[in-house]
Amino acid sequence: MIKITDIGTEASLASLSPQIEEFYEQELKFHRIHVSDNLVLSAVELKAPPGTPGTSLQDSSNTLVIVPGRAETEHKYAELLYHLKDTGLRVLVCFVRGQGQSSMVLYDSNKCHVERFLHYRHDLENILSYLDVGPDFKLLGFSLGGLISLEFCFNTTYSYKPKAVALIAPFLGIRMPFSPKLVYPILKILCNIRAFALAYTPHGKEYQRVPFEENYHSHSRLRYNLYHDYYASHPQMALAGPTYKFVKCCMQAQGRLHKRKSRFTFPMLCLSAGADQVVSTKAAQEFCREHSHDPVPPTFELVAHAYHDILNESDNYRNEPLLKALNFLFNGSTDLSYLSESKQDAEQAPAPQAAPAPRPVAPSAVPEGATIVREQEVDESELIGDAPNVPKA
Repeated sequence: MIKITDIGTEASLASLSPQIEEFYEQELKFHRIHVSDNLVLSAVELKAPPGTPGTSLQDSSNTLVIVPGRAETEHKYAELLYHLKDTGLRVLVCFVRGQGQSSMVLYDSNKCHVERFLHYRHDLENILSYLDVGPDFKLLGFSLGGLISLEFCFNTTYSYKPKAVALIAPFLGIRMPFSPKLVYPILKILCNIRAFALAYTPHGKEYQRVPFEENYHSHSRLRYNLYHDYYASHPQMALAGPTYKFVKCCMQAQGRLHKRKSRFTFPMLCLSAGADQVVSTKAAQEFCREHSHDPVPPTFELVAHAYHDILNESDNYRNEPLLKALNFLFNGSTDLSYLSESKQDAEQAPAPQAAPAPRPVAPSAVPEGATIVREQEVDESELIGDAPNVPKA
């Protein structure tokens, strides 16, 4: 049993920020995976100590694969990875094309765009192959990453599938006033017009910081500000809004989940936000209900009153759901009673000594040289323009 008791708090984030930044810059491994001339994929790895069981190609039972949501950066996961560094887990945060530091799909724009949803699945397969992820790994998908994760689980040709899956606020439906059955056929026709396909959706635009008081992603002022402060200092990382073609491809993937009638033969936990104004919580709940008679029925839990970005929420909306997800993946249960035992042990332990002053944060390491792997069944004609150049060592 892997007892994960500490994933950080807003108080610890405020006090440990320099150490977390140093850890992010110096102790994580940043991968640049050269798939083709115009596609480079990004992944961040928290390495396990050498020889740790469950972190190899032969056995990946202690390996956690995270698929982030739309328009996220590697840096967002610094706090979580920092607090997982002593668990013995190998953690991989994988960014498909157009996300994080992976290549943009539109060479002259940072619009969130994709030509075919299956490209995302191929990207995840390539990253897992390059990073030698083997049997029994655990998969955690957030938002768009939740939809990608299900596409992978039910349609992949990759040699290994996850032992367990946890989805947090998964993008299984769009919040809109009209039925998807009405909207999708119209969108499908209109996306044949290239100018329309590449246009922003009504709420899409270039990145612009929204005041905390007006946001509907997080109740945590600290985490919200840190997230957007990073964009302020790294403007090249700020992904813009989605195109109509991106939305059409996502709706197509959502519809495919229902049409294929795939059955869950592995445990899956879905944690949805009760006050989500980004994706449809109702769609996620209905999806789980559709599979209630599967060999291994999925578990659905609602995080009452939480906004969409549960991973970046205030402690009262973030910590218990995230601990439940991790405990479910590695221990097969959402029972967190072990936390009270750990708290009692901590209260009986001697008071810790004062921590030494943090060292100055060193500059970012230069990314590794690109490594070529085979692109799987992706039609290069569907990629638009050339990907931006990726720095080499």
